[in-house]
Amino acid sequence: MSTQTRTPEASEYPVREGFGPLRGPNPSLTRADLLAIALPTLAGALLTAIELGTRSIWLDEGSTFAIVTQNGAALWRGIAHDGGNMLIYYLAMHFLLQWFGAATWVMRLPSVVATAATGGLTAALALRLFPRNGPLATAAGLLSVVSLPMVYWGQNARGYAWMVTLAAASFLALAAILQTPPQRAPARGAVVAYVLSTLVGLYIGFDFALLIPGQLALLLIHRERARLVIACLALVAVLCTPLAVLAVERGSSQLFWVTPLHWAIVGQSMLTLLAALPPDFHTTAMTYAAVAVLGLATAASLVVSLRPTLRALRERRARQAGSWPLVFMLSWALVPTVLTVLVYAIGEPIELPRVTILVLPVMALLLAWLLLRPARTARLATLGAAGVALLLGVRLTQVVPAYGVSPEPWNQAAAYVMAHTSRAQPACVIFYAQDGRESFDYYLLRDSGTTPGSGTNPAPGLRPILPSLPFGQVRPYVEDYAALDAGQRARVASSCPRLWIIASHEGDANGTPTSQANLIRYQRMENRLRALYPYTTIRVFGWSAPINVRLLYRSGS
Repeated sequence: MSTQTRTPEASEYPVREGFGPLRGPNPSLTRADLLAIALPTLAGALLTAIELGTRSIWLDEGSTFAIVTQNGAALWRGIAHDGGNMLIYYLAMHFLLQWFGAATWVMRLPSVVATAATGGLTAALALRLFPRNGPLATAAGLLSVVSLPMVYWGQNARGYAWMVTLAAASFLALAAILQTPPQRAPARGAVVAYVLSTLVGLYIGFDFALLIPGQLALLLIHRERARLVIACLALVAVLCTPLAVLAVERGSSQLFWVTPLHWAIVGQSMLTLLAALPPDFHTTAMTYAAVAVLGLATAASLVVSLRPTLRALRERRARQAGSWPLVFMLSWALVPTVLTVLVYAIGEPIELPRVTILVLPVMALLLAWLLLRPARTARLATLGAAGVALLLGVRLTQVVPAYGVSPEPWNQAAAYVMAHTSRAQPACVIFYAQDGRESFDYYLLRDSGTTPGSGTNPAPGLRPILPSLPFGQVRPYVEDYAALDAGQRARVASSCPRLWIIASHEGDANGTPTSQANLIRYQRMENRLRALYPYTTIRVFGWSAPINVRLLYRSGS
């Protein structure tokens, strides 16, 4: 009996009319296609550029500042302390700040660029999945960037916005590889783009690895590309060896602050998926209305896409042009999500609300597909366009009020302390956790115009006790929860007539054992210091992670 090799039908591969099969990450594009990519790119840049430097930096941005302003071995120690997480991001930020200074907008500008790129890449991916459908591509790109979580992280001196960008780039390159007919070799540019985007994504954040199973699942349909894609991932794994060594040496101890999986965390993650961002921004009546509308649309997109996808998988026609885009999108949306929840549930600490942003581009794609999918009548297309406009408007109701709002206002806390401290009325200061010193240093240096390491003391009336590093110098204190012992407390009380205690992220009574121990240590130290001073005042700044600024003093001081 002879064995025949099945020749794939032309209908199994999406074809762009007038251009032939899609073969690389950048097929020939019409002016309409370029416009569909450009509009979300510009929208992402504009939305994240508005009031870019207004919101106060928060604790993690303070850590970025403290780490990337180090040099030589000190820079490497700061990066290694975090287990190599955001390694490439920190190195890039180091040179950026060396060249252009540490203005808030400068530190956040790379994230603006990333969010803009995410909009364009999402639109480009939509054009690859649904050729010649410019309205769908524009809608997908806009829905990916008109989102409070995307705008917030796009205005953040952290690497999360770049993780989303590289996720979109990695899936776009993978789509180019998989859509190339079996008798042809994928474009070299697509292969290189896939390797680089995946590699850099991992070097920015370990959570990026959660997306890879969703990519591997697609190889069950495209077995002819398994050898190539797995070889690419093997190369990525080899190149990640230094990162793996750093991660193993550090372990997961630095993630003690991640609370065990519970319904509140799941709820926050769902709200992040639907364009809200608790607890950083307060929920309002409009938030609930927005969540309801977006929740219904998201659920509808999943239900409507799942039915034909399951049917296509069951009937072994998932490679056909009408089914393959749905299989691709759902593999990205569902496989990493289910895997993340399972890994989190068995005890591996994962910051679920932050990881959720990795699937925001594909959720935007699904929403755009639901409303503007191909083969619809002109009337339905008009209704779909109106639906897209409604979703964009609803999302903007969450974005606009958030501009300039500081859930963790270290600028206000620093200004308050300095306004009540002078040479004539000196004071000592304790930070718990010592991470807070990083953000405090940023505003102390910025407001006084002092260059780090210049030898100038920007706060001559303020004496640092914990940590004791002189003001004017910057050092990372990531996750340092040291407290004063009995002897140190006695010496502080005898030498400091006024003592500031600045506490934030001090621990969580409902968190992990380490987090609970940190909180107990802080409460014990604060109570014993208060017993040494007859008077006290307290101010609380922010709400996401409140900054408690307490002043202990003696009568008349």
